[in-house]
Amino acid sequence: MDLPMGEGGYALLARLSAGGMAELFLACRRGPAGIAHPVVVKRLRPEARRDPSIVRMFLREAWISARLQHPNVIRFHDFVFHEGRHHLVVEYVPGCDLAAAARVYFAEGRPFPIEAAIEIGLGVLRALGHAHGLRDDAGSLVGLVHRDVSPQNVLLSLEGEIKLIDFGVAKMTAMTGAGIDDAGPLGPAWSAGGAAPSSGAGTVKGKLGYVAPEQLRGQRIDARADLFAVGVILFELLTGRRLFHRKDDSATMGAVLSGEVPAIAPLRPACPALLEEAVRRALAREPEGRFETAGEMEEALAEVLASLRCAPGGRAEPSSSERGLLAGQELAALVRDVTSGRDRHRSMLVRGCRRSAGVRGRPGSRSAAASRSGEAQGRRSGGERGEATPRPRGLDGSAPEDAVGRGEPGDARDAATPHWKDARPQRRVRLLPWLVIAAVTFAAGALAGRAIGATSAGASCAHRPRGESAESARSAAETHSTPPR
Repeated sequence: MDLPMGEGGYALLARLSAGGMAELFLACRRGPAGIAHPVVVKRLRPEARRDPSIVRMFLREAWISARLQHPNVIRFHDFVFHEGRHHLVVEYVPGCDLAAAARVYFAEGRPFPIEAAIEIGLGVLRALGHAHGLRDDAGSLVGLVHRDVSPQNVLLSLEGEIKLIDFGVAKMTAMTGAGIDDAGPLGPAWSAGGAAPSSGAGTVKGKLGYVAPEQLRGQRIDARADLFAVGVILFELLTGRRLFHRKDDSATMGAVLSGEVPAIAPLRPACPALLEEAVRRALAREPEGRFETAGEMEEALAEVLASLRCAPGGRAEPSSSERGLLAGQELAALVRDVTSGRDRHRSMLVRGCRRSAGVRGRPGSRSAAASRSGEAQGRRSGGERGEATPRPRGLDGSAPEDAVGRGEPGDARDAATPHWKDARPQRRVRLLPWLVIAAVTFAAGALAGRAIGATSAGASCAHRPRGESAESARSAAETHSTPPR
């Protein structure tokens, strides 16, 4: 399927994931002069489009994404209306999400690097600081709260970038239910200074293990709810343990509301005291006990990181630009380690972009190839975004297991992220391992045959009388076998 746009358009190459409300596609942006580049396209499923509240949420997500311009936020490309459906187009990020990286580390018995955890926390906080400061066209703060900050919604690229994604359940706390005017080919034009309406109260949005207590209590939330989620992420990265996740939703909510946070030092002795203090402050049960802003928490983490990187031996401390470059290289190495240096979509993108830019195949061949490629992705079970096995993702990066709770029955249970133990995804079977197995089996059979022959010969020798030589035994055998004259 193609989405028209200007001189080119978007060729949908493969479906990355399909959740209860939306589906994600790996696509190729076709431009003039044969220029093409990969993107990710998100659109609502047919059954979800019949629910006006879900449609409003999707349009609000597009409105927010188009206005957030920050290196640590997924980049908005386009919003296309085609054949009665809206399509949100965002950048494609090769790499993996944070949930995948953590699972691989913990499944292999390795602690997650402390400095890398702090860098990731800093990247998420910078993204949140930008999002919390979002203003509408009239210059008024909209009071944006992400409400779904979780490891599945943090992408780590092969270049060491940190990207916060999925503002699908974000809430604009400063807006007072603006109406929608169904005008224009792209759908609604927002009133109230161009701002989209905020979602209704009384529903829990996001993944239960990362939701702030005040949201579960039905109280008013603000930016500090997102900082609570960052605290949960840091605790889990540092300790390798889930903080609030339990066997069922009610137990998970009870753990969040109780606010009991174990000490980090016994679980990770190398954790600096300042870092544990910052994490525990972010996890305060009441918002008043947390950091006031994302910038304040960012400063606390930056102070910890500076103390860890203090150059020994009296050498001058690296400049901020040098530290940033070093951090990017370290994160890039971590992602390459997790993904084994494989970009699972590269070959498909190369073929799709070449085909889109020039040579066209037979009708239907592209969709069939895309379908086969999508099936070969080895996707995780469920989830609206391609969630976290080491694999590149765009827009909705959440792992397949992490369908975001939208307040519908059963969604919160599906939203619970998986245990860290499910590490790497199964890889496609190749011919070489089978050839090696066959060769080893054949060699083992040959060796076994030789061993059996040697054992039989030894047994025949064992029946000879003591002191009897081989020659005498042979002559005796000939004597007995000679017929009498």
